[in-house]
Amino acid sequence: MRLVLVTVGLTLVAAEAAHAQGCGYAHRPPANARVGTAPLALGDSVMLGAAKRLSQKGFEVDARCARNPAEGTRIVKQRRRRGTLPEIVVMALGTNIPASSRAIGQMLRAVGRRRTLMLVTPYREWHPFYTRPMRRAARRHPKRVKLIDWSARAQGNRHWFWSDGTHLRPGGVEAYSRILKRAAWSRLRGKFG
Repeated sequence: MRLVLVTVGLTLVAAEAAHAQGCGYAHRPPANARVGTAPLALGDSVMLGAAKRLSQKGFEVDARCARNPAEGTRIVKQRRRRGTLPEIVVMALGTNIPASSRAIGQMLRAVGRRRTLMLVTPYREWHPFYTRPMRRAARRHPKRVKLIDWSARAQGNRHWFWSDGTHLRPGGVEAYSRILKRAAWSRLRGKFG
């Protein structure tokens, strides 16, 4: 019995460590939608943990551990040049390197005037992390920027996170993907997923 408990305990610790690191890369096509039409979700290790669920909810997901805002902007520019940038771009970046007002301005220019940039506020180590530039951009550009206030929703829901207070447990994955889907769905009025 003790061996079973020790084995189960070690397995849980290993699983938690893997989720907490969240390192890797995932590119997932959207379920039941076309690439270039479905919302594009660009993220870092937090989104990486939710990549499968987000793609099931109709997003094209491109997530990489420790991705910074400048890399997200480069991806948007490439997609726009190729003609595969959808109407909605979700940027869930800033967990590692904060998204400054300048970086958000570059994102807006890369997305273009006819698309919507959705900014997901980061939540790190049990608290919101440098959300002021995102909030300012949403106030200044209400027709082009939509704020997805993940950090406000995350507070008070410690059970959504692993012990690092940043990366998502299964319940957090479900909440995160539901919140992102609801925001994109409201903008597209049911055109995807």
